[in-house]
Amino acid sequence: MKFLRIFYFALALAAAPVAGFAHGDEDHGAAAAPLPTATSAPRTQAQTDDFELVIEQQGPTLLLFLDSFASNEPVTNAQVELQSGDLQATATPVGPGTYRVAGDAWTRPGTHALTISVQTADTADLLSATLDIPAPVAAATVAKTGKTAPAGRPVWILAGAVLLSVLLVFAWLRRRRATPS
Repeated sequence: MKFLRIFYFALALAAAPVAGFAHGDEDHGAAAAPLPTATSAPRTQAQTDDFELVIEQQGPTLLLFLDSFASNEPVTNAQVELQSGDLQATATPVGPGTYRVAGDAWTRPGTHALTISVQTADTADLLSATLDIPAPVAAATVAKTGKTAPAGRPVWILAGAVLLSVLLVFAWLRRRRATPS
């Protein structure tokens, strides 16, 4: 009887890895679309010996942040003009060192080569930069996938259940014969 218990215990230990076997070459359906990530607005920068400039797209407009390179102080009362291809625009001051350029050209995806002219009371400079505007990202749809067992797994589970049932019936019959009536 003790031998039978040890045998069943060893059989249970040996059967456990069968339920978790490795598999491959299966089609698990279409991969889920990646979720959109939060990104900052398209931006670029340019600098010379006199000025530092950061350009950021905000909707249909560009915001220009202009600082003195030597002191990092905002440059106020400057005349800033921006040129990109056929488009030429004059920036309007919004705040200290901040200028705005309006135009729908900044919403088109692609690479925009920019030439920026800056004139202050005592300095004039020409800066160049490239603004890359990415194509809009479509909203990702997350496909609902149901979890299913791999194709071969139900067969193994069924075979294990039948084997276990046969062993239990065998043990029950053996125990019944061993007991005197």
